[in-house]
Amino acid sequence: MNVFVKKISTIITAIAFIAVLVSNVDAQTVSPKIGVRGGLGTDIHGGIAYGVGGNYLLSYPNGGLELGVLLFGGSFEESSEDGYNFDTGAPHIYDETTDIFVFGLMANYLIGYDQSTTKSYFIVGAGLASISVDWEEKSATDGSLGTIMPGGGSMQSESASGAGTVFNLGVGKSFSENFDMRVEFPTIVTFSTAGNASAVIPTFIVTAGFRF
Repeated sequence: MNVFVKKISTIITAIAFIAVLVSNVDAQTVSPKIGVRGGLGTDIHGGIAYGVGGNYLLSYPNGGLELGVLLFGGSFEESSEDGYNFDTGAPHIYDETTDIFVFGLMANYLIGYDQSTTKSYFIVGAGLASISVDWEEKSATDGSLGTIMPGGGSMQSESASGAGTVFNLGVGKSFSENFDMRVEFPTIVTFSTAGNASAVIPTFIVTAGFRF
């Protein structure tokens, strides 16, 4: 496990622990509202992640319950070495690209959320999703992957679609009755992956939301 993954795991664990500690705070001021949210972020390999969605906020003990539709996408790249290239005397280099698109239904529990004041709160959420994955692997030196590329090397690709889940942890801050920002850590788990693409994709995203 690399250092970045360890740091993210530590942050997520800390958020979950603090959220449990504050789950018994006094009831907050929340009135039902329709909202939209969008944001940009990355994954553990430095790829691009983005998300947009609509939601409906309900009053819930110690905060609010946010029910919504999520559209999430990302493009993630990873390089690895394997085998032996007799021409260069070094291992073959493989470049993988994974494109993912998620359409999901999410429920986020906003612990400590209060519309009436500027304050921080915690997010714990989960949802069900339809997930599409396009995976591609290329090597400029290995000709055994399947499709020969112009100039040498080869590539292979695979696509898959299926059901999955999304788990979410984060922290947010409300600045007014209608506007807030969050740092969130959605983890996507797909039941039908493509090629060598990972079935578990942890991401980091900064989002902003507006309520009507």
